Amino acid sequence: MVGLVVLIGLAVLWVQAPIFYPPPADGRAPAIATTRTGIVIAGAALIIFVGLMMSLAEIRRAATRVTERDRQVAERQLAGQLIERYTRAVNQLGSDTADVRLGGIYALERLAGGFPEEQPAVVEMLSAFVREHTRLGRPGNRRCKSAADGPETDIQAAINVLGRLPARDGVLRADLTGADLAGARLDRANFTRARLDGVNLAGARLVEANLTRAGLVGVNLRTARLDGADLTGALLDRANLTDARLEGADLTGAWLDGVDLTGAVPLTQEQLEAAHGDAATVLPVGFTRPTSWPEAITVLL
Repeated sequence: MVGLVVLIGLAVLWVQAPIFYPPPADGRAPAIATTRTGIVIAGAALIIFVGLMMSLAEIRRAATRVTERDRQVAERQLAGQLIERYTRAVNQLGSDTADVRLGGIYALERLAGGFPEEQPAVVEMLSAFVREHTRLGRPGNRRCKSAADGPETDIQAAINVLGRLPARDGVLRADLTGADLAGARLDRANFTRARLDGVNLAGARLVEANLTRAGLVGVNLRTARLDGADLTGALLDRANLTDARLEGADLTGAWLDGVDLTGAVPLTQEQLEAAHGDAATVLPVGFTRPTSWPEAITVLL
């Protein structure tokens, strides 16, 4: 639009050039001719400039279209690669060979670390792998024989990965409900808000583990080591903590309704005062029920 206005202005100047040289000025005709030549040259230069700008704009639009097309192609290729990698890892989990299963577990960990949007699917897959291979009565069950044995290598690897995946808003840490993980080694694992209800963790090591607001209803933590563990706000209703080690464990706001703490050491009165309990909570010998807890029910025979 600006170029058109300038061209019109030049055309007007070309027509009105004689008024700049009123007669009978000497050399009037050559001067008018020279002025009009200059105007023509300026107009031609403007046309060339506008043409170049239009060509440049078209080149930029074409480059943008190519870039967008390349981006879409790259996204489709990446999506295909993700699907291929995920499918291959899942297939590895179903292998009869332990080394192949381990490869699948660590492939899923790399996938979750490199592509945050894939972490929920990875958590679901690894959680299901652990549950389905440790629950009693499940086909392919490979439960540990005792707490001293601990889980098999691939099961231990899967829960290790779940316990160290990056913390992401809105992404569940793990759902291991009902799994048999007796003797598992989960020191410093992060299971914040994880679903661990009914899990058998007898004899497990959870030293300095983060179990903040985790669901631990009915969990078996008999003889487990929870030294320095963070159980802030954890739901431990009806859990078995018989002979568990709780040195330095943070029980602030933890729910201990119906929990059996018989023989738990080295528990302190301060830890109990910071937690919630009820009349069914069984305390170790020598401890006083916090005044904020309901009184224990005495059965008269």
